[in-house]
Amino acid sequence: MAAPEASAAPAHSADAAGAVGDDELEALFAFLADYPLVIAAVSGGADSIGMMRLIARWQQRRAQPPKVTIATVDHGLRPASRAEAEWVVARAQELGFEAALLTWSGEKPTTGIQDAARAARYALLADLARRSAPQGRVAIVTAHTEDDQAETLLMRLARGSGVDGLAGMAPARPLDGDKRVMLLRPLLSVAGERLRATLRSLNAEWIEDPSNDATRFERVQVRKARDVLALLGIDNEKIALSARRLARAKAAIDAGVDKLKRDAALDLHAGAFASFDRGVWLGAPEELRIRMLGGLIGSFGGQSEPLRLSQLEALVTRMEREGFEGATLAGAMVSQHGGIVRVQREPGRVPLPSLVLVPGASATWDGRFFVAASDRAPAPIEVRPLGGDGYAALRRQLDPAPHLPASAAATLPSFWRSGSLIAVPTLTAVMGPVAALEGAAGLYSAEFLR
Repeated sequence: MAAPEASAAPAHSADAAGAVGDDELEALFAFLADYPLVIAAVSGGADSIGMMRLIARWQQRRAQPPKVTIATVDHGLRPASRAEAEWVVARAQELGFEAALLTWSGEKPTTGIQDAARAARYALLADLARRSAPQGRVAIVTAHTEDDQAETLLMRLARGSGVDGLAGMAPARPLDGDKRVMLLRPLLSVAGERLRATLRSLNAEWIEDPSNDATRFERVQVRKARDVLALLGIDNEKIALSARRLARAKAAIDAGVDKLKRDAALDLHAGAFASFDRGVWLGAPEELRIRMLGGLIGSFGGQSEPLRLSQLEALVTRMEREGFEGATLAGAMVSQHGGIVRVQREPGRVPLPSLVLVPGASATWDGRFFVAASDRAPAPIEVRPLGGDGYAALRRQLDPAPHLPASAAATLPSFWRSGSLIAVPTLTAVMGPVAALEGAAGLYSAEFLR
């Protein structure tokens, strides 16, 4: 740890040894006020402890600051990890924050440990967000800095990434596709040394993680190469500048994709399946076609498999040829019906999940839907795929039969209790009211995470 922590946090300006000044706080954190609840992820390192102290100072300067909870994760990877997490909780409480200590339990992988730990950390934070505000919007805030942005871009450059990867980490994005839970990175324009300077100006402590010096990790290798790159004029500031400029280019491309979706009359059918005009899509630039199709496959495939760009490019090439009927990729099925292309969840090959919701609970189902049970629901309910038999039973009650592929309907989340089908919110959103399901109206919901 660094020097002993001071009992008070005096105000200071930006020119104090490079420390972040009070006059910068509003520009860094103002958008947090748009969220009723902010969960700040704090590991105990200099960056996150610096962020926590800056947020505390920012709150003191606002008349109506949002509620902020500090969350720290005990990954259980080192003997000292529990004590360090408890230390973070104590520091947060001293600053007047509520604090949550989350634990990554169960067996740990023997390879890819940093990626697995990051995934587990975000999953725990998302679960905390949904439990804390099941019906509201939550911001999960991390202390990624300009240094982290530069390292990320270099790592992606080594993998041959395109515009998306080289645009770096986004300042804001939905976590797991759920727009209710946003991942925010307010410090991407701030050098890590400025956060350490801020802590030193406060005589404040932080924890040095020994894994930050473990050269077996790619990010550490890149970090240690920064001095050499700086001699060539490739410093963190210049790399981060490139990332910002590429992010601007990415935004322009994304706008083109949005226009293509409108022109091709893209319809998501409440998440049951997607359909769009093949002719209009084929007339667009290849980059826009690849991105539009890749986004749909990512949304409808349930994230069961990683989507490789080379595979997506090959599929787009196949779709340009006459006679293309269909293909599967990354958990999604793409098919052609006359002049219309459909994208839906691939049925059958990967078992779809089942989970239980108690009244008032919510969860992400199959990476595609945010499912929830009202606190007015009478009892716990099981969420599982509707299946072919379930859809066939409902379809016999409809006249005329809906224009909905049976294979797509079978993959939708449905709510069951004691062997009886209670609700299929997505189906009723597409088809309209179904007499057999009207008793559960308003009690259960399934929102497509697009």
